[in-house]
Amino acid sequence: MADGVGGQPRVSVVVPVHEPSVGFDDLCRSLWDQTLPDDAYEVVLVDDGSADDTPQRLAAIARAHEHVRVHRIPASGWPGRPRNVGVERARGRYVFFADQDDYLFPEALERMCAVADANLSDVVMGKVVQLGAATPYWPLWQRDVARADLARDGVTLSRTVHKLFRRDFLLAHGIRFPEGKVRLEDYHVMGQVFAASPTVSVLASSPCYRWLKHAANSSGGSTPAAAYWDYYAEAMGMVDALGGPVAVSDAVKVAATAQAFTRSAFARWLEHPPEQQQAELAVLASWVDDVVPERLDDRQPVVRRAHLAALRRRDPAAFVAAQRLRADASATHVPALAAWTADGRLEVTCRLRAVLPGERRDDPLGGERWLVPGLPDDGTYDLRLLDVDRATAALSVRERGSGVEWPVESRFTVTPEPSGGELVVTGLLDPAAGAFGRPWAPGVWDLNVRASLLGRQFLRRATVSEGWGAPSLRAGGQVASPYRTQAGTLAIRTTAVPGGGAADG
Repeated sequence: MADGVGGQPRVSVVVPVHEPSVGFDDLCRSLWDQTLPDDAYEVVLVDDGSADDTPQRLAAIARAHEHVRVHRIPASGWPGRPRNVGVERARGRYVFFADQDDYLFPEALERMCAVADANLSDVVMGKVVQLGAATPYWPLWQRDVARADLARDGVTLSRTVHKLFRRDFLLAHGIRFPEGKVRLEDYHVMGQVFAASPTVSVLASSPCYRWLKHAANSSGGSTPAAAYWDYYAEAMGMVDALGGPVAVSDAVKVAATAQAFTRSAFARWLEHPPEQQQAELAVLASWVDDVVPERLDDRQPVVRRAHLAALRRRDPAAFVAAQRLRADASATHVPALAAWTADGRLEVTCRLRAVLPGERRDDPLGGERWLVPGLPDDGTYDLRLLDVDRATAALSVRERGSGVEWPVESRFTVTPEPSGGELVVTGLLDPAAGAFGRPWAPGVWDLNVRASLLGRQFLRRATVSEGWGAPSLRAGGQVASPYRTQAGTLAIRTTAVPGGGAADG
């Protein structure tokens, strides 16, 4: 029910709208399906000067739903201005920012508000999933955190704004979106947020928000490389610029540097024509000089440290060597062994054989180092293997229709080899107990292997041998049926059974 003086809504969902496509209908349906009562939340639709029939569509929505309010502003061409207007017009205790073609899970608003109320949170990071791509910020969704340490609990990994914010917190600190055609405006805002030392809670146990591929993104379109990395640098430096805690600023810079390697200028540099490669090297080198302190390099794995050192030295040959180390790494999955245990869990053992260019050697000063083809082995480049380079491996399950992914109880071993290593990971899948104490939803669940070696991330679908099979298991009110897909991967179909029932083989 509504709360606060004068029936104040608990939360306002602010949506910038500009000539939306069919995805907008899906967003609206997800908003009407919220488990919060209609009088406990409002939807603030801010039309950014649409020139089609959007004003009429929004007016019809407002007539049909009393908790919807529509505001129309002159076209700004970017989401910053409509979001600011939405915050100004919002009446809720909390504000949630949604994009016009994404989706909220039914319990999202209710659960995030409950977490915020219980912990006096300024920000609640609800679990984000994605269709057609890897789950964003996967390390963040391993556990619920009531009050996160901003520097140590990984919250700086997530710098998009699809979160719940206490409205008074935003207003008290003057936190606003940059207006006009500004790329990475959400990173800019989250820099302001982190600088203000908020109380942040993480809700990993319940999916809240789903990203979809944006067919028409108002902040899309091409941006010159120099301008894009200037925006990136400004966002990375926001905590410093506002006098925020050094430890938090460092955490932002470490996370942002790692995420920069997913951008085209790093991830696809070898595929670009020579003229573009040369221009990107110059831009990236300036970006590193401006906002990537060398004192933080030890918090990056050897692959990234080699890139960063090559850029600081303006050494194109070394940058190419680092790119080869990253691009030519490979991992081969050996068919898994899987069988039900006596207590009704599916035990799966996967092997992943990783091979990387170069060679593992003992370091004369202790520990090990990685010799990279094309980089001198004379101490010029820091090729030590540090804690951040240690291998990791775990299993996860992901439902195909919803994109929801859950961690699986796992243990792993690694056998280092001169050119990589073999990772063996065993997990116990329990569809009845599910994730965070709740059964898996009905659907088809794929099993993933997530591994890291020398900071190189691998995500592979677990395979099983031809002819493999396991019986269905009934437990906890559902039937779990493992099977081998046409692609040779392992999947589990879960089906609800009315009335439940005891486990049987």
